[in-house]
Amino acid sequence: MSLVHRKGPARIDANLTPMIDMTFLLVVFFVVVSQISEIENVEMELPKPQPSASAPPPEETRSVLNVLPGEDGEAIGYRLNSINFPLGDQGIESMRTELTRLYRTQPDLRINLRADRRTRQKNIEPVFTAINRAAREADRKDPARVNLVVIVDRQAPDA
Repeated sequence: MSLVHRKGPARIDANLTPMIDMTFLLVVFFVVVSQISEIENVEMELPKPQPSASAPPPEETRSVLNVLPGEDGEAIGYRLNSINFPLGDQGIESMRTELTRLYRTQPDLRINLRADRRTRQKNIEPVFTAINRAAREADRKDPARVNLVVIVDRQAPDA
């Protein structure tokens, strides 16, 4: 017979000494840390948050300028608020005059520029030029503010 079987079946005992040591070390750590945090606690009068901390920003004066889409990425004209302007130098000049008038009556005006994603840059660039010239002519202190408006199609994609 082997030596293991003569002593009888093997017993498995858990040695709790390392676990007790670890528990004692954790208790000591938390006691020391809690005393340090109490020492660092300084009496202060902190500012109170306003009840409407998530209030929406104030309304800004805005005008919408649409680049009216045509076929094959071309534009057929421009619409500022509800006034239509034709393509070409005469239409851009008329639009610039109207923008100058708007900037003089509403100095903090922002322009929301809307264009179809297929519209070519050559039809949008004159709009930026007209907006900047109108802002300068109206003696604005800061540059013209233009928001590029993107419309997200919320329909489910085709499978």
